[in-house]
Amino acid sequence: MWHNLWMQVVDLTIIAILLRSLTPILLAALGGLISDVTGVINIGLEGLMLMSAFTSIAVGSTTGNWALGVVAGVLSAVIISYGMGFFSLKLKVDIIISGFAVNMFGSSFTIFLMSKLFDVTGSFSPGNLSKIPTVNIPFIENIPVLGKLLSGHNLMVWIAILSVVFVFYMLYRTPYGVHLRAIGETPDAARSLGIPVERLQYSALAWSGVFAGLAGAFLSMGMTSMFVKDMTAGTGFLALAVVLLGNRNPIGILIGSVIFGLAKAIETLIQTIPNSPIPSQFVQMIPYIVTILALVYFAIRKRRKLAALTLKYEGK
Repeated sequence: MWHNLWMQVVDLTIIAILLRSLTPILLAALGGLISDVTGVINIGLEGLMLMSAFTSIAVGSTTGNWALGVVAGVLSAVIISYGMGFFSLKLKVDIIISGFAVNMFGSSFTIFLMSKLFDVTGSFSPGNLSKIPTVNIPFIENIPVLGKLLSGHNLMVWIAILSVVFVFYMLYRTPYGVHLRAIGETPDAARSLGIPVERLQYSALAWSGVFAGLAGAFLSMGMTSMFVKDMTAGTGFLALAVVLLGNRNPIGILIGSVIFGLAKAIETLIQTIPNSPIPSQFVQMIPYIVTILALVYFAIRKRRKLAALTLKYEGK
């Protein structure tokens, strides 16, 4: 078993699996970050991804155009994000409750639509689906090592990586990003300066929907060619853990996504090894064990920072 695992590491198969595994986590985590910096925690990432995954593959298979499918999936996630904002910001419903309601809605409503629209229950696998394309870079794809590292990856992988740069620039290099961060730190002070707090929080939730929508579209039209009931399998909650582990910073979120993506890649590799002595149930636990360890690390780090601040205050 270990020989087979090592061979897949040596021939860089693990890199392709890693990039494919981290993409939905990274995109959803970036969406969670943008809403989180405004003080609005988007617990509903899981439901947004499910709605986008179903909508994108339904529209993509009907129109035969993957781009229209992705746009439709993103729009569905944005609309639901605005609905979540209406309940939490306008009607003052607790954002945690709104987020869990979105998760339950996404899980049940996609099953309902799959049954009514396509007369299937467990999964929907269209035969005429146009998938999100793979990017093959000329000249580089023929270079032995560099070709596997840079070429032959899904377009959404590159969008996810470029999104890290985009979100970093937006949050730290634009007035809009400064206002978003000011709202999250001191909303009353921001409001006294004339910053439209609620409107910017709505926009942050919309951005969260955009990135969660991209993640969901990739799951159904990039990573697979089907929609399966509850196919996100906790990816939205992994993304929330990455937001905390990455210290609410796009670069930290990229590093955290690589860690979680590597855990899922190892899970995939072990499951594909024939006659593996490790039970599949244990292998499927790997990403969630990593999640628990990451949250424990975050809690310890936070406690140490508070202790350091306390000592500094008492020293004065």
